[in-house]
Amino acid sequence: MSYEGHVENLLLLIKEKRASMIVLANKTGYISEQTIKCSQDLDKLIYEYQEIIYQKRTLKKPLHSGSG
Repeated sequence: MSYEGHVENLLLLIKEKRASMIVLANKTGYISEQTIKCSQDLDKLIYEYQEIIYQKRTLKKPLHSGSG
């Protein structure tokens, strides 16, 4: 899968997980075990997305060639 495809897929998973968490929280409560587990899963997806974006930005930075 391409970089863009992976990012798009992650964003879709984040959106779906967030929607599921909201439904679950409204059904079982905001501090229920199920809601907390779903929230933790969402956190992992967001972290993975942030890592990918950070790595992409880091790799794009030009190397500085010193003049002295």
